[in-house]
Amino acid sequence: MRRELLVTGKGNKQCIVRFGHPSARAIDRYIRVRAKHTIASRRHLWLGTNNRPPMTANGIYQMGVRCGEECGVAVHPHKFRHHFSHTCLDKGGAEGDLMELNGWSSPQMLRRYGRSAASIRARRTYDRIMED
Repeated sequence: MRRELLVTGKGNKQCIVRFGHPSARAIDRYIRVRAKHTIASRRHLWLGTNNRPPMTANGIYQMGVRCGEECGVAVHPHKFRHHFSHTCLDKGGAEGDLMELNGWSSPQMLRRYGRSAASIRARRTYDRIMED
């Protein structure tokens, strides 16, 4: 199963986004259900419920926030980026690879998203290096 999507972001900038097997299975299930939607022929992945038009970026954002609230978790889309960036760098990923995976053309974005957990990574690095 292919685990990539072409995502169009701000300024119509496109990048390929990779995801894990659990997400791939969920998206596959959604696509099978989506095929029965009255406007399934549209190119948008996320269609509205009750035969409403495709979801906008803001609609997807609101859905994520609402689902988070129902679970008692504060959700913000950028938390996912911060988490991914931290995890990638923490596990030894190269900064250039992280920039490519996130579709960033500027190292400023790398610094912004990598900074949130930089001290945690620094302490882990120290512990790993200084272990006897």
